[in-house]
Amino acid sequence: MRSMLTALSTLVFLSACAGVEKRLAVAATKEGEIRASRSMPDYPPDCRRKARSSVQEGDRLDTALLKTDAALARQNARTGRCADWYDTLKAGIEVKE
Repeated sequence: MRSMLTALSTLVFLSACAGVEKRLAVAATKEGEIRASRSMPDYPPDCRRKARSSVQEGDRLDTALLKTDAALARQNARTGRCADWYDTLKAGIEVKE
């Protein structure tokens, strides 16, 4: 009688473990499907633009410096906008655990 009870409890225990593993596998598959279904939006065209200083041969040095400084300021502002866009996007996609 005791060996039969032990065998029965072992079977119940093992079947419970198999059920948990199966449920975990199904949950992992569903989570993977959800993540795969998310598609990234297109990168903003503004973020792909490159800045030029527009300095031309014959420009005075002070003018060339002002043009270069303005181009650098525009590019730094663009980099800031693109970084903010990415950070916002990443915050919306990340899974909080």
